Amino acid sequence: MIDQSSNKPWHQRAAALSFETRPFMDGDYQSSNSGDVLHTINPATGAQLATFADGNSSDIDRAVSAARKAFQEWRKLPPQARKAQLFQLADQIEQEKHSLALMDSLEMGMPITRALEQVDIVTGLFRYNAELIDKLYGEIAPSDTATTLALSQPEPSGVIGIISPWNYPLWSAVLAIAPALAAGNTVVVKPSEQTPSSTLKLAEIAAQAGLPAGVLNVVPGLGLTAGAALASHNDVDKLHFTGSTQVGRQMMIYAGQSNGKSLMLEMGGKSPQIVFEDAADLPNLGAWLAESAFYNSGQLCVAKTRLLVHENIKDHILASIQEQTRQVIRIGDPLDEQTTMGPIASRRQFDRVASYVKAGQEEGAEMQTLSTAGTIPSTTAALSNDETSGCYMQPTLFTNVDNRMRIAQEEIFGPVLSLITFKTEDEAIQLANDVSYGLSAIAWTGDLRRVRRLARELDVGSLELRATTAPAADASGLSREPHGASGFGIVGGLAGLRQYTRLKGVQIITD
Repeated sequence: MIDQSSNKPWHQRAAALSFETRPFMDGDYQSSNSGDVLHTINPATGAQLATFADGNSSDIDRAVSAARKAFQEWRKLPPQARKAQLFQLADQIEQEKHSLALMDSLEMGMPITRALEQVDIVTGLFRYNAELIDKLYGEIAPSDTATTLALSQPEPSGVIGIISPWNYPLWSAVLAIAPALAAGNTVVVKPSEQTPSSTLKLAEIAAQAGLPAGVLNVVPGLGLTAGAALASHNDVDKLHFTGSTQVGRQMMIYAGQSNGKSLMLEMGGKSPQIVFEDAADLPNLGAWLAESAFYNSGQLCVAKTRLLVHENIKDHILASIQEQTRQVIRIGDPLDEQTTMGPIASRRQFDRVASYVKAGQEEGAEMQTLSTAGTIPSTTAALSNDETSGCYMQPTLFTNVDNRMRIAQEEIFGPVLSLITFKTEDEAIQLANDVSYGLSAIAWTGDLRRVRRLARELDVGSLELRATTAPAADASGLSREPHGASGFGIVGGLAGLRQYTRLKGVQIITD
């Protein structure tokens, strides 16, 4: 159904929005067996949005049972038929774009224009993975062809458990859902208790688009209840987790103590962006550096929050960031289409980020609060201790940072950027790699020989080597894998789809 509210201002649409708060299992919303509830809060205002069931192990059992039953038929569906169904789902998501974006904006504080962009990315993920369905080939092995046909064939893994985070509620879930379904699996999703609505709505849309009952199930709940039950379930064949390193390592324990299920973990990051002397005068570089660190209020695992700058251009780069941050970041009401930076996603996360700002000052770093365009809504205040106010925070830049400081080593997940200087290329590489994480990095240089060295030496799963501030082309087909404290498991491209399959070796022997 087309969203008839598309011409209304966003606050009017928000007032008319309704939340479905029950688990979605076996093709429809179902009553929870749990008597416990959880509440979602709008971080821009502090107001309560809705009351959801806190799913328990019984709810997870029902969802997994529905997924297991549906798997027996979904896996047998011809590739072209499964492909057509995922394309239909993508079309249906487009029709519900405004509602899905609004849910993420209200629950997480993401600016509405950014939330709309995320829904577009989600439709692209479903279409891209749908196109891969009939590209998933097996292999013929050498054998005595007179008597034997030996082959390996990919098969779906089974029931996939997905535990998704709050910072990109819909996109992060679909990053796992789309390839899992394309490969012929069925899924049970436990979204973050802070932001369950868009994933629940996605399951409803999938049913309306014709996906069989039980193929996509969503159970809201706390990590210690629904999350632990899903990770520990003996009938879940694979678990995809996105979240903190600490919780991700707990997932490994749950998997090992249950049925030894395989894991994909995308965990924390402390990503560097390195600026060499030859890149100092690139147009709008300061804006790019700010956006790389502060996009989504710094609440993304690939935020480039360690700024490594050659000592000869430190003052120039610092001035560029100070001047251009105001040009690209407009703080304010997430439902204002001019806003590019909303609040921190929760009071708990706000307090965590504020504690790191304090720690940076105590460790001797020099703090600057960067100027942004826009204004924080009058009912709230930056760094407010008022529990009922919004969780707004201006971006912070630390200079005089030593790479051993906590603000340089630990994931903050907020708008905090640390500037560290280097003298040589070797020192820049050493500083970039001197963290426990291995997720992402950007390096700014036009030196081709240096680019080749950096591509080899930087220990990250995803790397941009930039000689320009021009936008990059779409990289949906690019496969990458984090390592170290950032996790493991390939995401993206055909290799990412294969992560949701297992290989069966078959020998057909005749006289």
